[in-house]
Amino acid sequence: MQDIYNPDNFAPYLYNAPETGRISLPFMLHANRMGCGCEESFFCVHREADYPYFTVHFLFDGCGFFHIGGKDYLLKKGDAFIITAGNAHTYSNHSGDPLGLIWIELAIPGQQELSGYFKRNHIHTIDAAHTQKPLSQLISIMKTRKAAPEMDDFTLSKMYYSFLMDLMEAARFSSPCDHPRLITDALQYIDSHFTEDLQVSQLSGQLHVSHTWLTRIFRKYVGTTPIKYISLKRIEYACSLLNTTSLTCEEVGESIGMYDASHFNRFFTQQMGMAPSVYRSRSKKVLS
Repeated sequence: MQDIYNPDNFAPYLYNAPETGRISLPFMLHANRMGCGCEESFFCVHREADYPYFTVHFLFDGCGFFHIGGKDYLLKKGDAFIITAGNAHTYSNHSGDPLGLIWIELAIPGQQELSGYFKRNHIHTIDAAHTQKPLSQLISIMKTRKAAPEMDDFTLSKMYYSFLMDLMEAARFSSPCDHPRLITDALQYIDSHFTEDLQVSQLSGQLHVSHTWLTRIFRKYVGTTPIKYISLKRIEYACSLLNTTSLTCEEVGESIGMYDASHFNRFFTQQMGMAPSVYRSRSKKVLS
């Protein structure tokens, strides 16, 4: 299988389907748009519930948040997020670092059935451990589209179906994880200790590697540094507490290891683009 971490696979690209000339048959799939590139360090995309397409984004670099259904999901390098037709959604980056995205927007017969499957099973994101096959398929689609822009709709539809089947398989968590053991162990340790005063020196000591080596390999496979990822995990947990509990903002800050309320407020605002209290009010409106 091709190396999905090869930078050559992620050259800037944007495709918009022509408004005319498509073969219209009930079993045909069409890509309305697809693209690849690095988004700016601060951006926000919001669409209402009349969005008509099935769209899949993969992060090939960086970490960021995807907001749907009143919940924020922290995504790292290799993760995917899925937008189904009829779902209002927002995705944004307030991290201060560029975010690399490769994506495809599909017009699909039976859109309601496919979207319904993902909605019923609450599948909004897919972990990097399971995305290599669909991501590789999407890379192949884009390479084919670039090399042969006049390719017939039947051949393209076949490739889109293969992509969807790989995506469905990934959504069932059936693909193996090919991350180095060091990265798997690092992520598991962070998941268990991110609410503590966790330092990278402690993490590298636990894993018996140098701080420099851990940062380098972590950046390659996760898309950001260990210290930045720990911060984002704290924000993700804070978002969850703000959405699902009646804890005060000060108590939420304490729950993620920040005992200075003003520091927590600044930290949250820097990462999410709004104060914790504003975030909580916005989420309540979405869920009500």
